[in-house]
Amino acid sequence: MRWMKLTRLTRQSAMVAVLLIANSILAHAMAGKRTDLNGVWILLGSKTENLKLTPAGEKARAAYDYQKDDPDMRCIPASFTRIMHTPSPPIEVRQRQDSVEINYEFMDVRRRVPLKKGLAVKDAPYAVREHPNMGRSVGQYDGETLVIETAGQSPGVLDTLGVPGLYQSDQMRTVERYVPNGDMMQVTITHYDPVYFLQPLIVTYNYLRLPGGKILKWDCKPEEATYERFLPK
Repeated sequence: MRWMKLTRLTRQSAMVAVLLIANSILAHAMAGKRTDLNGVWILLGSKTENLKLTPAGEKARAAYDYQKDDPDMRCIPASFTRIMHTPSPPIEVRQRQDSVEINYEFMDVRRRVPLKKGLAVKDAPYAVREHPNMGRSVGQYDGETLVIETAGQSPGVLDTLGVPGLYQSDQMRTVERYVPNGDMMQVTITHYDPVYFLQPLIVTYNYLRLPGGKILKWDCKPEEATYERFLPK
């Protein structure tokens, strides 16, 4: 009997230990403590879904004139969606203890996303200090996925490359999900804007990590960026 009691106690202790380990693993996953997103990434391809515009969105897109309305031609990045549609310049992700840095070679954009728990988007600092038109961002981890919410963007052009002529209002809100898979990464951006979209617009990007990759200086100059240099004189 004593032996049986000891056996039951041993089993109970083992079960408690297993539960403690499982809870520890779950807590670790919930905290999202991983470094799989760190590195330099190059775009492999992208896909746009749910492109359904309101009458205002259709009107704005029809009136879009790339020679006059593209802010990139003034060295002003339109949006993170537009930047990530650029196929050649890579992006860099650096995960910190209390923030995430996302550096884009295109337009030399340096983005800082705080990971402060409970921080509302409206109270966050501008994600890109030099370009407040790109709004404010806050991040958190959902397991192994980095989730970034952005709001407060300036109204204007949203995209000039993936789907040229898309616009955003001051009601635009985006949610980005960065999903690691070894040396692959998928980024999905969901756009919520009742002024221009009948339903959330979804853009998915697939990236490949570049071992030893570096972000180079873009050094955009308005006099060199304009389309006018391509026009016949």
